[in-house]
Amino acid sequence: MPKRSRGGSGRCFVAALLLVVLAPPVQAEWAGSETCHTCHRDRYSTWHQTYHRTMTQEAIPENVQGRFDGQSIRAWGMDVRPVRRGDRFFFDYYTPGSDEAVASYQIERLVGSNRYQQYLTREEGEGGTYYRLHILWHNEDQRWVHMNAAFLGPDEQHFDANVSVWNHNCIFCHNTGPQPGVVNYDDMQSRAAAGLAVDSATEARYQSDVSELGIACESCHGPGEIHVAKQSNWLTRLRYTLSSSVDDSMVLPSRLDQDRANMVCGQCHGQRLPVDNDMLRRFISEGPVYRAGDDLFESVELVWPETPNPMTGHPDELFGLRFWADRTPRLTAYEYQGMQLSKCHEDEALTCMTCHSMHSGDRHGMITEAARGNGPCLTCHQDLVEDVESHTFHPPDSEGSNCYSCHMPEIVYGVMEVHRSHRIEVPDPAANAAAGRPNACNLCHLDQSVAWAENETARLWGREARRVVRADGVASDVADGIARLLAGDPVERAVTATAIGRSIERGQLEHAEAWQPFLIEALKDDYPAVRRFARRSLEQTAQAAPATAATIDSFTSRYDFIGPESVRISALAELMRRYATLDRQSEGGPILNPTQVERLRQIGIDRSEAINIGE
Repeated sequence: MPKRSRGGSGRCFVAALLLVVLAPPVQAEWAGSETCHTCHRDRYSTWHQTYHRTMTQEAIPENVQGRFDGQSIRAWGMDVRPVRRGDRFFFDYYTPGSDEAVASYQIERLVGSNRYQQYLTREEGEGGTYYRLHILWHNEDQRWVHMNAAFLGPDEQHFDANVSVWNHNCIFCHNTGPQPGVVNYDDMQSRAAAGLAVDSATEARYQSDVSELGIACESCHGPGEIHVAKQSNWLTRLRYTLSSSVDDSMVLPSRLDQDRANMVCGQCHGQRLPVDNDMLRRFISEGPVYRAGDDLFESVELVWPETPNPMTGHPDELFGLRFWADRTPRLTAYEYQGMQLSKCHEDEALTCMTCHSMHSGDRHGMITEAARGNGPCLTCHQDLVEDVESHTFHPPDSEGSNCYSCHMPEIVYGVMEVHRSHRIEVPDPAANAAAGRPNACNLCHLDQSVAWAENETARLWGREARRVVRADGVASDVADGIARLLAGDPVERAVTATAIGRSIERGQLEHAEAWQPFLIEALKDDYPAVRRFARRSLEQTAQAAPATAATIDSFTSRYDFIGPESVRISALAELMRRYATLDRQSEGGPILNPTQVERLRQIGIDRSEAINIGE
């Protein structure tokens, strides 16, 4: 047998490498995050601690956060008793006053683990359709809350109003490699063609599959089967190590251009719809066709206020109410839309990774301590590094010199919390008032009017002040915090009730006691979510007003924002009786007479419209 020359061996090695480089691309399949652990232990461990990983989990004891102790939760005419039997968890349902359960559902899966946790059951038999049940566990409040109170709906809802099919919507963004697998699409289509009413959200049945529960490595880096197979060969690993080259069978978002990098996050953090009916059918069967690094808009289009309702084919309030009148998103899951409206996105290389990182920082938001300050903004706006006060006209260590507070104000509603807008913009009190939305200045200066904010903005930044006309019809000289707390629509009321407490906590709002009567008035709101924010802020005012602390604390310990109306009214009446006898400070802070308050409340009642937040 002839001997091989060294040159021949080298040629074979080169040929093998060329085959790796030049071979036609193959569609990779999912490999699972555990395959990443061997080579990428540091990246795996930083991802493993995130709330993305635990977005969807099996209902085993170590994952369940709620208190399954058999205590009854009464809301909307039913009693729910969360109970544990061995290592299994159940919701047992009773009619009030009865000790015989009318239904019992085993908890199969969990959604969420940060602020709250929701609970899924699966249809009886061998079905693969999962349903989100009626109550969630709220971690901040350490209590059970009915879903009707978590969303932006009024008291007049039925008990099942927010029971939903997990496979229909949640599966897409809360998991890796989702395949909904609808099994009765043709039947629904034929019935619709025959003129029968079909509601796919409740009637579709599924045999779903996911590559991995939760949001794992491949959601952001693409399917890893090819990469894992390639890197299992030590010669391949050696080649990449010696050449310092990157294996392009996986996607590194940091190496993508601006648009493609943002699409990686936008695939979930930007509400979207399939581009056409053919793509819709692929989605509900095979799942999203987008993979990290692709062009997201080949398969979906973003939701905007004018987007037609998929059920009717016409633009209506379904999507319109999810935006302020100037197109700024006012709900979470529209962060991508907000960023696309930002001048920083148009003019600079702004990406989600400018502020966020999946592998560093606080797991609450995946933001480093440095990025929580002005650092990301000052990277581009370097002329402000030495003297930010000359730009903000506020002390450099104050909230008024925090770039986010002015340019990304907290005007976005998420489930049971208020968040920052991701539309980076310049404060404009007059324009914001015309669009019926809060402005950044008055979210701190709640005791001042929009007219004051407009005049101050014009004076400080050297422009002409404009006449303020509020979209809600309220006079422009009314303190904006009171106007929006009482006369706003549900999002405005929730945002403002939250802002009052946060401003007091930060020491921005003087005369905390002066806000208590207005927060007490807000506790009469017919939206339970607003009542919760008002109660929380009332507690915060008590901490800053010792003369009222005992009375307020006694009340808030007994007041349940989703309790029966008669009990709530009785507790409020007792609070107001005791409150009237207190020796309170009478100077400072906003003041309105009862007639003015009632007029504002009536405007708010007229503007109350349930907002479908799409979760």
